[in-house]
Amino acid sequence: MAGSTPIPPVTTTTTTFAETSETTLFAGFALTIGSGGDGVEGILGVAHGDIDLDGDVTGAKATLHFDVLGGFALNKAKLTGLFGNNSIQTEVGGGYSFKNRSPFAVLGTNGEYFAAGSDIYFDGSFEGYLALHTIGQLSLDSATTTTTSTPIASPILSVE
Repeated sequence: MAGSTPIPPVTTTTTTFAETSETTLFAGFALTIGSGGDGVEGILGVAHGDIDLDGDVTGAKATLHFDVLGGFALNKAKLTGLFGNNSIQTEVGGGYSFKNRSPFAVLGTNGEYFAAGSDIYFDGSFEGYLALHTIGQLSLDSATTTTTSTPIASPILSVE
């Protein structure tokens, strides 16, 4: 066909995101201060989070805390819920101190590679903490697909 120009193929790239669940083992260290005792704790734990398409996270974290300066003796166990977004979450739960032989409530913040908050004992005493850990940012699963299509050419009318 005289006077027609070929139509180039069209390439489309689409990235789709899916809700996901993520479970990770982690380790860390915490500095503690307060009426429950000052010190350094080693932390071993597991964290689980469900993240939806808006980046909202719900999950849980279970940890064991060891007294670094006291020969790595088991100091505390905690179980907390996590609520927030993929970068930072509110942490609420409870635990038990083997050192003080007492249960306590936990209120804090969990973020990328850090946690901060307070262990609040039922006798009114408390212990603040600032921790560094190996939990990074939770992220959505993604998949990228590329498609190439050639549009159907229509005849070009030319007037001579």
